[in-house]
Amino acid sequence: MERESTTEDAFDLGVWVGRRQGFALLAARCSAADAEALLEIRERKLFRSMEPTWEDFCTKRLGIDRSYADRRIRQFQQLGPDFCRLSSFTRIRPADYRLIAGALSDGGLSYDGEVIPLEPGNAPKLSQAVEALRRDSAAEKTPDDAARQSLARVDRTLRSAVADLHRLQAMALDNAHRMELIIIVESCRDQLNQIRLSTCM
Repeated sequence: MERESTTEDAFDLGVWVGRRQGFALLAARCSAADAEALLEIRERKLFRSMEPTWEDFCTKRLGIDRSYADRRIRQFQQLGPDFCRLSSFTRIRPADYRLIAGALSDGGLSYDGEVIPLEPGNAPKLSQAVEALRRDSAAEKTPDDAARQSLARVDRTLRSAVADLHRLQAMALDNAHRMELIIIVESCRDQLNQIRLSTCM
């Protein structure tokens, strides 16, 4: 049963919205504090003292899409505050951040023997360092690494497909569906056998 919003909730909401607005002035893009404020408002359902739904609150009170707010929260939860701090000063995709996360510390971004502080005045330098680190990390991936990743992905996909086929087999299928299942299995078997034969040559 959902609890009703209280005056204390409304006060807490005001505090968190105020914090969010304050941090938005300091860092117009992503900031860890902004993402944390959004998370707190959503998880504690503080928005209910102003709007009935999270979506309405995002749209009407914050002027952002719910999907955007959820993405910010997800990035904060999955990548941590350092991602938000860095992306306040330079554009960086989550995938690229994962490549260079080891270069970040409390002091800033380490590159070429220097630690670049995460400050607005260093934005151009940070952008150049991020791009260089991203390129260096991508270059370190050997063809063997790429093959290993592809093989692991194919293995997961095939195992998932076989599990689905087992589930279908266990169902009470009518004759038409049983025949369709047999055709799928035989087609896959033939194609896999061709790959096996050509690989062994």
